Amino acid sequence: MRVIICSHEADVDGIYSASVALMKYPHADVSFYNYGVDNFTKMYDYLKYESKKTRNGLVIISDLGVNNEVIDLCKDSIEYLVNNRWSVIWVDHHPWPRRALTSVRKIANIFHDSSGNKCATEIMYDNFMYKNKIAEQLSLIAHSSDFMTNIKNYDSRVSELIHFYRNNTDAKEKLQSLVLKSSRGILWDTDMQRDYTKFIKISEFQIKASLKTLAIKKILSFNVAFVFIYPYVQTSLFSQELFSNCKIDLAMLFNRNGKVSIRRNTDKISCSKIAANLIEGGGHEFASGGRLKNDARNFKACINEMKRAIIKALE
Repeated sequence: MRVIICSHEADVDGIYSASVALMKYPHADVSFYNYGVDNFTKMYDYLKYESKKTRNGLVIISDLGVNNEVIDLCKDSIEYLVNNRWSVIWVDHHPWPRRALTSVRKIANIFHDSSGNKCATEIMYDNFMYKNKIAEQLSLIAHSSDFMTNIKNYDSRVSELIHFYRNNTDAKEKLQSLVLKSSRGILWDTDMQRDYTKFIKISEFQIKASLKTLAIKKILSFNVAFVFIYPYVQTSLFSQELFSNCKIDLAMLFNRNGKVSIRRNTDKISCSKIAANLIEGGGHEFASGGRLKNDARNFKACINEMKRAIIKALE
C-alpha cells in the first residue's frame, strides 16, 4: 500500500511527528507544507496526482490545523481521495472550528487534541507507537519545543536547523533527512553540526539587523514589540530573547512575505484571537500566526494593520 506523510515544515513537532509516523510506516514518502490556502492546495494537488496513479493508499497529515479558509478545500479534496480508495489519518493539536471537525471527521480518521497539553508528536506516539523508546523520546523533545517548557534543559539547535533547512533551495531533501534520522534515533550528527555552524554565522548577523527595526508601542495597557525579521531568524527563539531583554508583553514579528508570528509574554493576551483578525490567521493561545494585507516593505502600514488586529482582539 502506498503511504504518504504530509507534515508541518516549520518546527520540531512537525518533523518529529512525521518521524513517528515513518516508524509506523517505514516505506512511506514524506512531504512538508505550511499553513494557508496556497500551501494546502499544493498539498492536495500532490495527493490527488498520486491517488490517480495508485489505488488503495493512505495519507497521514500531521501538525497542520484547519481554519475557516480551508474547510471546504479539505472536505472536497479528502472526498476525492476517498473516492479513489485512499484513506486519510489526520493528527493535530491546533484549535479547529467546530464545522471543520464535523466535516472532516465524516471522511477521515482524526486524532485531535486541542487541550493545549499535547503536541502532535505526543498524539502520534500515543496512538501509533506507544511504548517505543525512540518515539517516546521524540514526543518529550517535541513537547518541550512546542510549548517552550523546561527551557533551561531545552536544546534549541534542532529548531534552528529546521529553520535553516526550510529556507534553503534543497529544503525538501534536508527535512526528509532529518525525519529519517530521528526515526532511527539519530538526533544529532556531524553533518547537522556542520550545517548548524553555517546557520549560526548567518543568523547572528540577521538577528542584529532585525533588532534595528524594533519598535515598542503601548497598546491599551500592553507593551508590544513590532519587528521585521530576516529569513534566518528563528521566531520562537528570537521572541524569547526579546522577552528576556525588553519589558514587553507581546511580540509581533513579520517577514518580507508578510507572514506574521505572534508570541506572548503574559496570559492576559490570546495570540489566537489576534491572529483571527489577520489573513489566514490561526494557532494557539500562546503562539499564533497569520498574514498581512499590506506590503511588508511599508513598515508603518504593517504596524498599523497589526495594531488594529491587537486592539480588536483585546476590546
